Amino acid sequence: MKIDTQEWGSIEVDEESVMHFQDGLLGFEDLRNFVFVETEEYKPFIWFLSVDDPDIGFAVADPFYFTAKPYELNLSEADEEMLDLEDGDSIAVFVIVSIEDLGRKITGNLKAPIVLNARNRLAKQVIQYSSTFSVHQPILNRKVVPQQDAVECESAETEIVA
Repeated sequence: MKIDTQEWGSIEVDEESVMHFQDGLLGFEDLRNFVFVETEEYKPFIWFLSVDDPDIGFAVADPFYFTAKPYELNLSEADEEMLDLEDGDSIAVFVIVSIEDLGRKITGNLKAPIVLNARNRLAKQVIQYSSTFSVHQPILNRKVVPQQDAVECESAETEIVA
């Protein structure tokens, strides 16, 4: 499938990679189909592009970048039904990112993450009513290193000075 975008021109996406929202996103209820577009310039964020209106897209990221503690996701029975979750299904969780002040202020919406059922590509933005997280959770100052570099660091000899 070909999508014409302002940002990247025409891009080709596999129809099987399209995610479907029954209710759309909050404030964008008419937009029901999205794809991920990964580009070097936005890493570690991923562009979440509307197939229905390619002029609309959002930066998204793993909640890991915004919280030092485990991100607890609460899905209701209705959420699970809408996502058609079955035993053994894998889900992915993303938060919509806001980038302001020329990148000096980056926040993530941990109150309303996007949940994706990897098996059937059904997605839903799920409001976390009991969460202590914010709609504008600041990004953590974490350095992300390749897994191989992290393993090499752990196995390096360390001298302990008393």
